[in-house]
Amino acid sequence: MITIFNDKLKVSINENGGSMCSIMENGIEYQWQGSKESWEGQDVVIFPFVARLKDGFYLYEDKKYELLTHGLCRYTKLDILEKGPSFVTMSLKWNEETLKRYPYKFEFYLKYSINNETLKVEYKVKNVDDKTIYFGLGGHPAFSLPCERKNGIDEIDGNYIEFEKPLNLANYMLEETGCFIVGKENFGEVSKIELNKALFEKYNTIMLTGAKFSSLKLVRKDGVSIKMDVSDFPILALWTKPKLGAYICIEPWTSIPDMNYPNRELKDKPTIQSLDVNQEKTYSYTIQI
Repeated sequence: MITIFNDKLKVSINENGGSMCSIMENGIEYQWQGSKESWEGQDVVIFPFVARLKDGFYLYEDKKYELLTHGLCRYTKLDILEKGPSFVTMSLKWNEETLKRYPYKFEFYLKYSINNETLKVEYKVKNVDDKTIYFGLGGHPAFSLPCERKNGIDEIDGNYIEFEKPLNLANYMLEETGCFIVGKENFGEVSKIELNKALFEKYNTIMLTGAKFSSLKLVRKDGVSIKMDVSDFPILALWTKPKLGAYICIEPWTSIPDMNYPNRELKDKPTIQSLDVNQEKTYSYTIQI
């Protein structure tokens, strides 16, 4: 376990997968700590594909490649490149094992840094191949919510997400298993999303797009506000397990899960990112309590 801190924040990170497992401000825990009856995770570092592939595979030059949910990082111990009291930089670089699942030579860097009350999460992808590479990435932080359990349901009502300004949004629709996309629907003009478990019975995962995101606030019913800047990401996913689990995942993504009837070629999947030879790109988001 890796810990970074200053006089306000203390953040713990797991080398296995590189995900956050604790965000504490003045000794109070704000990250979901997991539950067997709901979701045991706290966060996921997503690379190089967001969520699931239909039937678990894609094609590259007519060859079949298999990836587990959310890609490679989640299942790999990352290398620590640099560490200070308030920051850490980690990496995953291509090797013979990654080439069996992802046919590109890449370098993926993950940096966590704290400045005053703000945690910054940075992802950098570098193309070290002799061809264009294709990928998706994103975060999956889960925040605890005050709630009451009534009739076997964790009622998260009274907590909400508020955008900096009203946004005209669309939502990617999922088929009945809640895994694969079947289309896009108008979500309307949105300035606030009231959180409740019924919402996630209806949508499973909300995947918003269609407007330029900037900052948002998770406003808890105990008065705590958690502000995020997600302006580098075109898709914002919201997820919690229906019925049980006092948390909400606020997930900035560069791309979407697979379609229900997908094009199998990775480069042809909608919203997939690309990077030319010798190029690199950095994406980041921040969390402020």
